[in-house]
Formats: sequence, C-alpha cells, structure tokens
Amino acid sequence: MFDYVEFPVLPVVRTHLIINSVLAGLTVLVVALRLVARFMSGAGLWWDDYLILFALPQGLGMLIIQGLWSPMGIGFPVTETMPNLFTILKFLVAYELIYSTAISTIKFSVLVFYLRVFVNDRMRLYTKLALGFVGTWSVGNLLQVFLICRPFRRTYDPTVDGTCGNQIASFIAIGAFNIISDVMILTLPLPTVWSLKMATPAKLGLTGVFLIGLLVSVIAIIRIVTLTQLDLTNLTGTMVWADFWSATEPNLGILCVSLPMLGTLWSRCVASTRRGASKLGYHSSENGTHGSAFSKLRNPSNVDTQIPLEGIYAANQEVHYQSAVAAATTPELDRGHTHGDRDRDSGSEVALTDQEQHYKQDANGIRVQTKWTISHN
Repeated sequence: MFDYVEFPVLPVVRTHLIINSVLAGLTVLVVALRLVARFMSGAGLWWDDYLILFALPQGLGMLIIQGLWSPMGIGFPVTETMPNLFTILKFLVAYELIYSTAISTIKFSVLVFYLRVFVNDRMRLYTKLALGFVGTWSVGNLLQVFLICRPFRRTYDPTVDGTCGNQIASFIAIGAFNIISDVMILTLPLPTVWSLKMATPAKLGLTGVFLIGLLVSVIAIIRIVTLTQLDLTNLTGTMVWADFWSATEPNLGILCVSLPMLGTLWSRCVASTRRGASKLGYHSSENGTHGSAFSKLRNPSNVDTQIPLEGIYAANQEVHYQSAVAAATTPELDRGHTHGDRDRDSGSEVALTDQEQHYKQDANGIRVQTKWTISHN
C-alpha cells in the first residue's frame, strides 16, 4: 500500500495500542447495545443516535492510523526515521482531520439529545447557542489544518518551499476550546435538573449521568499537556503520548455519551431478576429496599425520586415513565391544555391527551410532566 522502513514497535507503543484496541472494542459494544435499547423502547433512532454512528468509524479510524504508523518508528529519533517522515506527516494530516470531525460530531450528538429531551424554552435556546458555538469551533478546526501552512503541501512535505504557522500553539488553542466547550455542554442541563421537584438522590444521580463526560475532559487536559512536549523537529521521538491520548479521547467520548442510553436493557435485566425472585417466593422485594428504579416506574408515588433518563428508554411492554421539563407560561396548564396548546405541542414528545397529563408546578415556574403508558405483551 505504501513503502516505509520498518522499525520494531516499542513496548510503550504496543501497550498504547492494546489499551486503545480494548477501548475501541468496548465502544463498539456499547454503541451496539445503545441501538438495541433504542429499538427495544420502540422509539427508533433519532439524530443523536445517527451522529454517534457517524462518530464511531472516525474513532476507529484514529486507532487504525495509530496502528499503521507504530512500526514506522514512533518513539525513535527523527534522525533514524527520516525515510518514513513523509508518510508519517501525511498520516498526521488525516489524523488531525479525523480527530476534529469526531470530537465535533460527539458534541453535536449530546446537544441534539438535549433538544430531544428538554422542552424548557430557555434550555433549548442555550442548547441552540451551544450548537452554534461548537459549529464555529469545528469550522475553525478544519480550516487550521488546511491553512496553517502555505502552500498546503508543506504541511506534510518539509522539502517544499513555504511557511507554516505555530502548529503546536494551534493544537493547544484548539484543545483549550475543546475543554471549554465540554464543560459548557455537560453543565448546561444542571440548572434545569436541580430546579425540579425531585428527591436529592435522584438529582445527584441525574447529575452524574450528565457529568460522566467530564472524564473525557480530563483526558483532553492530559492531551494538551503532552502537546506542549511535542517537538516538530523531532516528531517521531516526541509524539508517543500525544498520539496515545489523541486516539483515546474520541472513543472514550463515544463510550461515555452512550452508556447512559442503556436504560431499557438495564430495566429489562432488573425486571427479569425481580420476576425470577418473585417465582422463588421473594414477593417482599417488590416494595423492599432492594427495589430498583424499575419498581419505581410501577409506583406513581415514587415519581419524584425517579431519574427521567431511565424512563426515556424504558421497555415498551412495561410501565413507561417519562419526565420532561418545560417552562410554565399560563395558568391554563393546571387545568389542562387548550386547543392552542395542543396545536403547539403537536408532533413533539410532550404532546399528550387531557387524560394522559399530570402536571406539577413549583414556585419557579418549572413544570414536570409525567406520563405512564401500560401495554401488554
């Protein structure tokens, strides 16, 4: 496919490949389970799922490039790997493009998920503004790859006459904006969550679901530190750790945003366990301390302690709980929808008939809409 001088793969590079290969395998598995959960819920796929499916091959592409250039002398001084430098620099351009696109796609997926789940007008406005910020940042990422060197060929061919900007500074600046946007996106729903009339443990649980992605931000910070140690005049000798963390971040991001989406599978597993216990005579567990979130779905009195995300993906053949947050705008909400309200809600996830609605409203104007649907196998 391409010619290069082969070098032995250093132990540290081999370890990095193994770790990222295992991570990629787990990521593929979790995404597959996410799709299963979506179809089991009867909801089908939406844009957040499609975006993750688009990001997944990009994350795998990062791993493939890491594997391809590992025997080209990664970890060896550039004075020894000079015959492979042209090929490595070409891979580096692809690496940057894939990384930028993958990270942006993951962020878009999370934000589109917010638009699907939250109906609060202010939350939706902030989410759309965040989409604009991430979109602008993404365009900047892609442009710097093509404009950092003039002519572009000098990006991967140092023998060509031309000039290049400070590539390391560019990498670090983009990484810094990446971290800022991560924190912004992950904390965006927290004010809405904590304004709900829910038990504190439920709020903490839901907060944990949203903040699990901060693990990716930690990796992004570590990646920036390794980028400061990168020396483009000795690229192969100094890129070992930057290479590792750059390939880790996208796959870990996909994994973290997909794990909370497995509510249906978790509910089914818990329900199956409870049915098995019931057959053995452990009927007391139905209302005991071992009751899971799934048992709360069956008990309307526990609505305020239930984590909404689990209900979004609950199994169709069981009691389905869904909580959505909206800004209460008129007193008519407490008496039922008017015809105008029905028209506005038509086609949205909050559209219900008068008989299917139950509202709670607090002093802050937050309305919690609760919905139960019971269907039989």
